Amino acid sequence: MAKILETGLFNQEQKQMLDTLNYEELAAQVNTKFLLTETTEPIELVLIEATEQQITTRQEVFSLIFLGPKDLLLPQRMYQLAHDQLGSGRLFLVPIGQNEEGVRYEAVFNRLIKPAD
Repeated sequence: MAKILETGLFNQEQKQMLDTLNYEELAAQVNTKFLLTETTEPIELVLIEATEQQITTRQEVFSLIFLGPKDLLLPQRMYQLAHDQLGSGRLFLVPIGQNEEGVRYEAVFNRLIKPAD
């Protein structure tokens, strides 16, 4: 059984994760490491999948799937993450499954598209 990590509330002044990055930039980072940095010891998460991007006239939708340690279960909430190439910021992570490899987490992006003027 994985232990559940409990951490304090996030700092309201920290910037939102990857607000300016697009799907292509994020999907290019599959199989790279992100560090959850708000704990005493950083926790490594590997981006293992970027789901296919769906675009309508009003929104774009896609998910990022991360794999974390199998002996630690992070509750769903906002987390401060850092990446060597993308920088740092916050993502809302939700645990979606666990197997012998580790715990899988999903971050869903549902961005509104600004209408043409």
